[in-house]
Amino acid sequence: MVDYDRDTSERHRAELDARDWLVRLTSGTLSEPELERFKAWRDCRPENKAAFERERRFWNQMQNLEGAPARHSARQAARPSTSMTRRAILGGGAATLAASLALVTAPRAKLWWSSDYIVPTGGLTEIPLPDGTMAALNSGSALKIDFRDDLRLVHLLQGDAEFSIASSSNAIPFRVASNGGIIDSLDARLLISSLDDTTTVSVVTGEASVASPAVPEVRDVAGLTLVDLADAQQTSYLSGMFPGTVSSADIEMVLAWRQGKIIFEGKPFAAAINELARYVSEPVLLRPGINHSIQVSGVFLTREPLAALQAVARTQALTVRRIPGVAIVIA
Repeated sequence: MVDYDRDTSERHRAELDARDWLVRLTSGTLSEPELERFKAWRDCRPENKAAFERERRFWNQMQNLEGAPARHSARQAARPSTSMTRRAILGGGAATLAASLALVTAPRAKLWWSSDYIVPTGGLTEIPLPDGTMAALNSGSALKIDFRDDLRLVHLLQGDAEFSIASSSNAIPFRVASNGGIIDSLDARLLISSLDDTTTVSVVTGEASVASPAVPEVRDVAGLTLVDLADAQQTSYLSGMFPGTVSSADIEMVLAWRQGKIIFEGKPFAAAINELARYVSEPVLLRPGINHSIQVSGVFLTREPLAALQAVARTQALTVRRIPGVAIVIA
């Protein structure tokens, strides 16, 4: 029994180390001395070599999930001095992992070009808008200002935003565009969350109207299907879809990020991981085969996102490996 436990522990350690090396090798930051240390680690024990081959085959299987254009751009992004060495060692699996990282990080780079305000990881920013409205943005959120003569328009490109809307003497509506829909209000306190393809609109106080699908610049909303919200009400919509039914908003949960907290109550595993990923600087990668739908609950602190990721991962007996500056792998 003792020997079995020791063998299992050593195999687990070899798997973790192999995963660590695989991510480092595909990051484009490995130095020649580090490459030599990798070779020494791989060749010193048969268990290490076998573990590395298993991890390489796993990432190689992901080629069926990634597109060729992403792989091409990932190869171009690799440093010329090390890309051939990495490919010779790892084969297609390295290119696939690099593609996975590129698919995660490319949208972040795009935000920098299209946003007027983008909040760094772990930050929280309050912005006074030209009309006197105050906008508070959560970690990783991005906002674009697009005011018109007859429309106070902003685009929530990503993340969470709280809008304390200033009233307009000319009754000019304040509009938030997100995920192909619009939210209009004249005087309210709104919290809007735009994650992946879903936008959730919650009214703390006041009134708001939600329409989706709708172009941001539409002036006449009479022909649109509107969902009206009042105090402590909310609705959600997927990109290109109609808003769902109105429900009561749990204001404490909606405002949690303003208090430095993240609250999950029966949230699907993958959605919880995606939300926590906004509070870490590295992209978070989930190994295929993980149950995305299992529900998780808990209260976490935004200042301790890695501990939160580890707690959520434990619901499926998974491990969290952080390669500083490269990626966080949950497997």
